[in-house]
Amino acid sequence: MPIRRRTPPQPAPVEDPLLEQALADLDWYARARDRARRWHWVTELGALFTGAATVVAAGIQAPAATTATLAGLTVFIGGFRQVFNHAERHVLAAEAWSRLRLAIRRYRLIPEGERDEEPRRRLQEEMDDVATTELRDWAAGRRGLRPGPMPGGGLPQ
Repeated sequence: MPIRRRTPPQPAPVEDPLLEQALADLDWYARARDRARRWHWVTELGALFTGAATVVAAGIQAPAATTATLAGLTVFIGGFRQVFNHAERHVLAAEAWSRLRLAIRRYRLIPEGERDEEPRRRLQEEMDDVATTELRDWAAGRRGLRPGPMPGGGLPQ
């Protein structure tokens, strides 16, 4: 019997276009995070399975074609992991999703009648910063310049 997860109901349409865009961005980051997590698990388990199967095939003296095919699949999956790096993509999307979710939560705590320019500006700045940071970190990862921790335990800005 397959496992079925409940899909949360879609929120009712909002009259606030900024909040509506923030919720759309949040949904996009959630889908990107979940998709990357699934691909990460598939590639990790595939690498483990094909690597173990290669050793077993060699140990039981399976035909050379079988052992070579398993070894080739193992190498292919390793290259696939390096090229697409779903683990890194999952982390980036999860960080962006978490930051944006907190910003939306803070914004929604303000009664609708009191959402003047200042709270709207803070939400817009956080949305822009989330997108910019996620893109910058993704590009740095693609160039092989992964940001590391800063002195004092802080994260790079």
